[in-house]
Amino acid sequence: MAVNFKDEVLVRVYVICAIIVVPVALLLSFRTLEIAVFKQEKYQKLGEAYVRDVTVQAERGNIYSQDGNLLATSVPYFSLRFDPFMASPEDYYDNIDSLAYLLSLHVDNSHTAGAWRDSLFNMRDSVNRSANHYYRLAESVSYRKLQDIKTFPLFNKGRMGGGLIVEKKESRKRPFGWLARRTVGRIGGEKVGLEEAFDKELSGKKGKARMFRIPNGGGWLPLEDLTVVEPTAGADVHSTINVNIQDIAENALYTAARRHLPDWGTAIVMDVETGAIRAMANLGRGDKTSNKYYENYNYAIAKATEPGSTFKLATMMALLEDDKVMLDDEIDIENGVKTFYDKKVTDSNKKSRNWNNISIRQAFEQSSNVAMAKLADSLYQGNEFSARLADFKLTEKTGLEITGEAEPFIADTSSEYWSGISRAWLAFGYESRITPLQMLNLFNTVANDGRMMKPYLVDEIRREGKSVQRFKPTVIQKQIASQTTIEQLRSLLEGVVDNGTAAKLKSDQYRFAGKTGTSQQNYGRRGRKQYQASFAGYFPAENPKYSVIVVIFNPSQGAYYGGEVAGPVFREIADNIYNSMIEVHEPLNQGPRPVLYAEQMPDGDLGHTDELATLLNFVNVDTDSTTETEMAVVRSADERVSLAAADPAAQAFPNVRGMRLRDAVYVLENAGYVVHPRGVGRVTSQQWQRDAAGRKGKDVTLILN
Repeated sequence: MAVNFKDEVLVRVYVICAIIVVPVALLLSFRTLEIAVFKQEKYQKLGEAYVRDVTVQAERGNIYSQDGNLLATSVPYFSLRFDPFMASPEDYYDNIDSLAYLLSLHVDNSHTAGAWRDSLFNMRDSVNRSANHYYRLAESVSYRKLQDIKTFPLFNKGRMGGGLIVEKKESRKRPFGWLARRTVGRIGGEKVGLEEAFDKELSGKKGKARMFRIPNGGGWLPLEDLTVVEPTAGADVHSTINVNIQDIAENALYTAARRHLPDWGTAIVMDVETGAIRAMANLGRGDKTSNKYYENYNYAIAKATEPGSTFKLATMMALLEDDKVMLDDEIDIENGVKTFYDKKVTDSNKKSRNWNNISIRQAFEQSSNVAMAKLADSLYQGNEFSARLADFKLTEKTGLEITGEAEPFIADTSSEYWSGISRAWLAFGYESRITPLQMLNLFNTVANDGRMMKPYLVDEIRREGKSVQRFKPTVIQKQIASQTTIEQLRSLLEGVVDNGTAAKLKSDQYRFAGKTGTSQQNYGRRGRKQYQASFAGYFPAENPKYSVIVVIFNPSQGAYYGGEVAGPVFREIADNIYNSMIEVHEPLNQGPRPVLYAEQMPDGDLGHTDELATLLNFVNVDTDSTTETEMAVVRSADERVSLAAADPAAQAFPNVRGMRLRDAVYVLENAGYVVHPRGVGRVTSQQWQRDAAGRKGKDVTLILN
């Protein structure tokens, strides 16, 4: 029987494979089953000890000003670590000298190149010590410096080939420093301001990264893992703050703080038509013994105080809207002193001591406390006055986006504080607590013809340059009072500046309207009296663009009246905005075309007919006559221009007065004369040179001006 050697060999191969492969396969299956089932918990804990998923913070979005400047941004910085065992021994030792030199020069110059070289040798030593895969090289490295470090020998081979480990971190920066610091907010510690209010939008969406723990306490390193969830960068917040106006407000407020040394001060600038806040400045004193001021608290929205006489705008709005008074009515202010029950109301205006009967208009302009108190107390009953004030939204928050707005308070008959004098005291700014922003919103409403807008700080949210959410101006109440009432209130506020307590603040450049306010904050208590000085108003008076309030609390040096402490701050803010912002100025060509009189029209100009006609046509001046001569002279009358024929060349000695030099030279040289010009402009006179016989010669000097 013949033996088939080929089959015999195949059988032997199959047997050998079965003997080797099958046991190995069975062993692998068993180990897989053991790890996945029987010892799953053990190996899972072991894996968690060395590998874990961590949250990766997204890049935080920017906060911009209304005019496109960065108010807050995240600046990346980097921590550098080094694993000396990632490079091959040959690469490592070939590059160690040059790497040591560059590290001493650009990373840490407190170590010499020799010291760095010794350190790098010791890092690689795993004979005398356990291997360390996580050596610290540097902290807080900028992006630009990192790019240079990545070009160093060994490091230029990348993480896996050279061992450079880069950990990215972020630092929140404000390019304009302290500008609008409290409004923009912060994220370190307790979040405040826009950083807090729009934290969700700014934060973006967190990602995940898989990290590996380096033995011997070396820290955690990210693994190259395709299953990592990439973070989504935060959106950008575009605020309504205008950097220039904010800077103007802060500087004016700081000057006043240094002059009067108050406990705190605030200034707000609002766009009249929209309610957008263009500036919100806050300054607080470091401590009672310090004269340094910081923006450490948002007094504009968080401090509700008794406003004083700025509140008289609300009182007059109620009296006029309820037809209780007319501005020409008279009231006896009793020489500025009136007692209600056992409490005395006194006018701070010294002029009141000489007055009895004065008009309601004059009482407001001169800020008579007695007049307001008597009117409210005598013309309202029960809760009528307080209810009317509530109609003006003075008992409601403005709803500004950032947190911390204080609750306003207006005393009424349900209040535990209500007494027989409450209505009278409420009329001139006591028995109430109002924040500066809430008070400004009432003045802004009057400036806006009675339309109350919701104050707001953010225009838009953008992601990668595309708008994802817009915040349009919001109307709280279309008409807070009748148009007649609003017009009367505006005339009263203008009168305060023209004739009243703010007359010293009046400007020759533009007209503004407003109200002074002074209130004692700690009445009924012993100790040094504390006053609050304020001024609220808007400008320009005829067509308001911006409303402003300034509140300065407890000035301890110099004056304490609103017109003397807060008023100048308002004026400085308004002046600087008026001088630097073109939108405040009325367009020169606005309105109907003015009537042109003869003295305003071109007259006596002499030149080429076609060129004069072209020029007059270009400036939209129609001519009512034509001439066929080459030259013409302009003749003007009221609202009319004509061209009259002129032929200087036909004259024995051509008269070229009124011509431009080019035309004069053309006429004279064609007639054979030699021209000697002096000056620029038009020919105002011509001087003929004399010949030997004393007659006019061929040379003529033209005087131009």
